[in-house]
This record gives sequence, C-alpha cells and structure tokens, in this order.
Amino acid sequence: MNQSDTTTRPRPTSNPPLDALTQLKTLQSQLAGLETPDELPQMVSTLSTTLDEVLAEHAGMADELLSLYEQLGIVFEVTRLVSAVQQEREVIDLFIENLRRGFEHWDVFTMRPRSAGSRSPRDSGDVFGSWLETQIQRACREKVVVVDKPPEADGTQTPAHAGSSESPDVAIAEVMVAPIFAGTALVCTIVLARSNGSPDFRASDMLLVESLSSFCGDLIRNQRLVREMRSMSVAMVRSLVSAVDQKDEYTCGHSLRVGYYATELGKRLKLREVDLQMLQWSALLHDVGKIGIRDDVLKKEGKLTEAEFAHIKEHPVRSHRVIQEVPQLADALSGILHHHEHWNGKGYPSGLKGQDIPLQARIIQMADMFDALTSNRSYRQAFSWQKALEILAAEAGATVDPKLQIVFDQMIREQLEDDSEAWDRMVERAGRFAHIRAQGDDPEDSN
Repeated sequence: MNQSDTTTRPRPTSNPPLDALTQLKTLQSQLAGLETPDELPQMVSTLSTTLDEVLAEHAGMADELLSLYEQLGIVFEVTRLVSAVQQEREVIDLFIENLRRGFEHWDVFTMRPRSAGSRSPRDSGDVFGSWLETQIQRACREKVVVVDKPPEADGTQTPAHAGSSESPDVAIAEVMVAPIFAGTALVCTIVLARSNGSPDFRASDMLLVESLSSFCGDLIRNQRLVREMRSMSVAMVRSLVSAVDQKDEYTCGHSLRVGYYATELGKRLKLREVDLQMLQWSALLHDVGKIGIRDDVLKKEGKLTEAEFAHIKEHPVRSHRVIQEVPQLADALSGILHHHEHWNGKGYPSGLKGQDIPLQARIIQMADMFDALTSNRSYRQAFSWQKALEILAAEAGATVDPKLQIVFDQMIREQLEDDSEAWDRMVERAGRFAHIRAQGDDPEDSN
C-alpha cells in the first residue's frame, strides 16, 4: 500500500532531543573549568534538566524497543501458524486474534464497506456509524491505512457500530482502518478502535497493521489461486474420466464413484492429507488406460476369450503410461498400476501378493470391486449393497486385503443401515465427488 496521503499516517510520539548526551559532555567540560563557586547553582540546574531529558529519551527508546519486540512476536506467531489454516475465514481470524493479543488495550474487529442499496447508518441517526463507513470507504478506495478521530471524540458518546457484530460499544477516541485486498478484490477491512485513556496509535503500530493486512491479503489471494488451479485440474480430470467412462454405458460414472469410496476409506484409515490427495487422483484416474482398449472387447456381453481378457488386462499399464507423464502425480502411480493385484498373488499386472501390494492400490481395489458389484454390467444386473459386501467378505484374504475389508464393511454399514434412502443419497453424492473435491470438503461430510 502506498502512503501518499500524509494525513493517513500518525506522527511518532515526541521524544527529547537526541543531543542530550552532547549537552552532558559540554557541562562536564564546563564543570572541569569552573572558576568561581557562584557559577555552580546555575550549572547544577542545567545539569539536572539535561539529565531528566536523557532519562526521558532513554525511557522513550526502551518503550519503543519493547513495542517493536511485541510486534515481532505477533509477526512470528502469525508466520508459525499460517501454514495450518486452509479457509479464508480462518486466515482472517488468525490475524485478528493475534492483533487482539498484541494490542489488548484496543478493540480489533473486521468490517466491509456498505453495499449499494443497503441501509445507511445515517438513516438510523448513527453519526459515528456513518463517519466510520466514510473512513472504510476512503481506506478501500485509496488502498491506504486511515487513522482519524470521530466527531465528538471527547469520550461523551457511546457509538453503536453499524454493520459488524464484532464491533465494540465503548467511547471511541480514534480509529485505524486497514483494507485487506486479495489482488484487486476487497476481502474486508481491519478496524482498530482506541478508546479515551488507551495508548495513542504510533507510527510503528500503523506500519505493523499495514504489513499484516498486506500479508493477509497475499495469503488469501494465493489460496484463491490454488482453488482456481485445483478446480481447473479437477475439471480436466473429469473431462478425461468422462471420455473413458462413456466408451461403455455400463461403466459411466464408475471412476467418480471409485474415487468417492476410496477417499472415504482413506479417511477412515486416517491417511495424511497429502496421501489422501494422491489416493483421490489415483482412484479417479485408475481406468484412464481403457481409452486404448478396443470397443468390441470392452463392450462384449458374452464371455471373453483368453486373448480378449489379455487385452483387457493391459489397461492398468496403459493408465500408468499416461499418468507417468505428469510429474506432480508420481505418488499416484502405484494405485493406478496395481489396483488389480490380488491378496493371494494371482492378480495382474505384476502378481504382487499381500503387503507387497501398495496400500493405495489395495484401497482402490476395494472401492473398484464394490462399485463394479453394485453397478449394472452388460453380462449381469447390479447386486444390492448388502450382497456386494457379502461377496467382498468371501473374497477377503484371497482377492482383497482382509483387514481393509473389515474396515470398509463397517464404513458402508454405518452409513446405510436403518435408512432405506441412504443408498440413493450415497450414489448421488459419489457421482458429484470430483465437483465436491474441487470446491473443498463438503459441509455435510461428517467423516
């Protein structure tokens, strides 16, 4: 933020002259050259005054150093915690909470400029609210930190701040308003209100608020860019997955549902966020190689010949070849390549057995089999979710990881039992999986 308007920056607190020590040295020289006792009283008086100035100067410097130390503490605490916040409101709350702790003698809250057409504070006779709205509008328009005193700032009024449930109800002597911009988009403004009797705003306080508001805006802007990039990436993946799924009407939506079931199982296993993210991508893209499988084989209604089955079995390797061209998805490759391995070692493409099969692949295999069993196929009708769980239980220790089967069985039953409509809701939710992940966690998600 620029500071072209000098009225927006408070003057530093006045300190004694910086040449007080020089005066002391001059008095020391004069005392050394003292010729008559008559000069002593005057010199003592001068010496006393100069000493007072030196002490006051040092006290002012000590206060300033202490203030800077406290401000550095605020910056350190914000920097330490900022990596843990994910949502915009959390970022703003982090900054506000630390400002409140650092400036506990002031009221700190957030406000936004009044939108066009909304009721003005002036309409209700709130002079202070109208004045504060003007300061907020000015700070946002000029993109500067504004410090000003309200009308009747003699402590006799008790303003009701319009537009913020966080605002204080005390006599205000002065306010500081700092806008937060994410790029060119206004997020909100930080308002610091100083009541009569509380410490004055200093230039260093204003610089800190200015720096923190800029930092806050940059973080929010970066979060928005990340969300936009993530949304674009998910949209591209959805398009790719849709192109694959549409090769066969019976598997349309399969990859999204597998992504959903795999992610729910990953959450139940308490995977780290980074591992959960890679699991999601791996599950969504596990069948992308089917785009290279011949339609006459993929859509065949009867039993596959040995050669046709060998062709179908190529799809994990084909999927792996496609995705390995994206370095950022390197940690998703194991699930893509090995999701058709069997616990007993009789799967493909590598014949891995038991714990040698990557966990990511074992999770996707569970989700893949469950969705295949509960979906219509060209050669059979869908099983009920109850029957599908029975089949998975029978395959535990042979095809699927027996421990994962127990966890998956419990997870599905907890969500579906005792509710006849729960299955339809789950399938609908699974079909929206990639859209939900692009926008962040679904608020209805309880896992």
